[in-house]
Amino acid sequence: MLHLLNSAVMPTEGIYTLKRISETEFQTILQAADDFRSYIGYPETARMIQELTGIDIEVSREQAELTPGDSMLIVKLRHRIKNLSDLGPYQPSLDDLEFFICDWQPLTEGGTPE
Repeated sequence: MLHLLNSAVMPTEGIYTLKRISETEFQTILQAADDFRSYIGYPETARMIQELTGIDIEVSREQAELTPGDSMLIVKLRHRIKNLSDLGPYQPSLDDLEFFICDWQPLTEGGTPE
């Protein structure tokens, strides 16, 4: 399954391979996905992904649970905002985002990749 996230997190023990992709690659991968689950926690981020892809994106604050064969499609801010109250109303745009794909492998009982 493909998991859609708004940060590069490691929710499960294992080996992760993170690769930066273009906005177009992100759009193509998500539009071609037969099955994905959204873990996008912010309405503004969900709205921007919907505008980019034409796909309804659910807002969810749940933690992703990975199973063998899963990948993560990640969209995140290019920079960290130290204090949102200093900015007033913050309206990020697609130019403020960067895109990644992350593959994951579980560890065996001995702590080595499967």
